[in-house]
Amino acid sequence: MENQRRFKAVKIGLMRSKEFGLLRGVMMLGTTKLGDEVPTACTNGRDEWYNPDFLFDWKEPDKSAGFIIVHENLHKTGRHMLVYKALFKLNPQVTNMATDYWINDRIISADPHERLVAMPRDKEGKIVGLYDRKYHGWTVKRIFYDLLEQEKDKQEAPGNGDSDSDSSGESSVRGNTGFDEHDWEGANAIPTEEQQKLDTDIKQAIRQGIHASKKVGAGGLQDTLGLGELVQPKVDWRQKLRIFMNSTCRKMERSTWRRPNRRFLHQDVIMPSLEGSSIKEIVLARDTSGSMHCQDRLTTVTSEMASIGKMLNIDKIHLIDWDGEVESHEVYTSDGLTTAPELKRTTGGGGTDPTCVSDYLDSNNMKPDCVVMLTDGEINRWGNWKVPVLWAITNDEKITAPIGQTIQID
Repeated sequence: MENQRRFKAVKIGLMRSKEFGLLRGVMMLGTTKLGDEVPTACTNGRDEWYNPDFLFDWKEPDKSAGFIIVHENLHKTGRHMLVYKALFKLNPQVTNMATDYWINDRIISADPHERLVAMPRDKEGKIVGLYDRKYHGWTVKRIFYDLLEQEKDKQEAPGNGDSDSDSSGESSVRGNTGFDEHDWEGANAIPTEEQQKLDTDIKQAIRQGIHASKKVGAGGLQDTLGLGELVQPKVDWRQKLRIFMNSTCRKMERSTWRRPNRRFLHQDVIMPSLEGSSIKEIVLARDTSGSMHCQDRLTTVTSEMASIGKMLNIDKIHLIDWDGEVESHEVYTSDGLTTAPELKRTTGGGGTDPTCVSDYLDSNNMKPDCVVMLTDGEINRWGNWKVPVLWAITNDEKITAPIGQTIQID
């Protein structure tokens, strides 16, 4: 009973706080159980489990308990067990670590002075959990591939051999791997219809949290996590893609006096008319890096580009596959693009550098009317472009390119 009372007091304090009031609605979703069913803390993206012996066994027990509660609810809010299935199949342990790094950075950013919550520390003051300032502002996928690269370096270090891999084939990441458990199996057992309802409920809960937060003057968490983006109405990416292509056509129009504007002739006024040239060629550049795990989205975008090409009567569509450098370049008609080969991912460690595409266009004296860059957005350098560029981001996390226009492919 004492643990129940203490847990409830910590949770209510979080709900009423300036820093974490935004999560109030999410905290009320699913079932929450306090007992020995799990050794630590756990969520399947809907329900939560906490072991009281673990929850309050810290140097600052109430603050650390609050940190853990927020942590589990951010797993729920981010839909991590659903969004990162592909990463989990690649490496379960590194995926768990990447989501934990992402969450803990957000919590610490929301309450840097530990007014309400504190990252768990044992009785000797040693931090238990994953946190690295390096990952501030990074996406989960970017953290994942950075950790994977670190693991690769460890395995290739002299004298390591295969000693870091266990018999089960699990990742050989060593050291602190977090303080909680992630019930991926339980998340997968939730029926699709219920997952969809849960997604709707979470968005509604965030709206409720925003409303409740305003009453207590909160909002720090909203600014830190950008959770408000989850409830903003989405514009269909196909519509945005067509708007971009149509606007490119309009920019190619120019005034001409060779044919007077007939709208003004009845007023005996001679004005120039608009003369335009249609789009002749465009570039569709596909990111082939190892972080791309969305062949269905790539195929859908390629098909949509073919449809737009037919509509605008585009002569040539250059299909360029790239990673750290341009891997291939083929030219299609709008009809032929529908038969383009599937993306072939590179396995090299050259990184993802879109500047190779702009450099390739310059070195080959290519002057397309526009470029569509199909990528997951896990890049550091965006390049300088002499033509209109649209970034079609396949990442489940919101990424906005600093140059050109951006659409989110979902």
